[in-house]
Amino acid sequence: MRMSVGAAAGEEGAAQSPGPAAVSLGLSVAVVSSLVNGSTFVLQKKGIVRARGRGTSYLTDIVWWSGTIAMALGQIGNFLAYTAVPTVLVTPLGALGVPFGSILASYLLKEKLNILGKLGCLLSCAGSVVLIIHSPKSESVTTQAELEEKLTNPGTSFSYKIMIGMIQSLPFLGH
Repeated sequence: MRMSVGAAAGEEGAAQSPGPAAVSLGLSVAVVSSLVNGSTFVLQKKGIVRARGRGTSYLTDIVWWSGTIAMALGQIGNFLAYTAVPTVLVTPLGALGVPFGSILASYLLKEKLNILGKLGCLLSCAGSVVLIIHSPKSESVTTQAELEEKLTNPGTSFSYKIMIGMIQSLPFLGH
C-alpha cells in the first residue's frame, strides 16, 4: 500500500505534536543543557584565576578547557532539545542556567550572593515555570475574547500577583 506525499506529511502541512515521551526527553535535555551552560563561565573564570595564580596562560588550564567544552556540549544539547519539543517549552528553560551559574559561582569562586541576587534567581526560576505551564498546547488565540480569557485565568492572575509583589519588595531588600 502506497501513501501519498500529502498524507505522509500531514494534512495541509500541519505539524504533528510530539508524544509525551519525546516531550519529557526534550525537556530533560533542555534542563541539563541549561545547567551545563550555566556552569561554563564559572569554570572558565576558575581556570583563569588558577592560571593567574600559577603565572601561566589560561589556555594551559584544564578547568578553563572543561568550561569551554561544556559550553559546546550545552549548545549541542539546546539544539537537540529544540528539535524534540516546541521552542515555547525549551526557551524558558535556558533561564535556569542563570541561577545555577550564580549558585555555582558562590561555591567555586567564593563570590557572595546577596539577597537581591537570591531573589533574582527565584524570579528567574518562577518565570520559567510560569511560561512552561501556560505555554500554548497547539491552539492559538484568534479573538480578543480568547486573549482576555487566558489573561484572566486564575492561575495566571495569581502568578502575576506573586511576581509583582516580589518585584515591588526589591527596594526594601536593598542596603
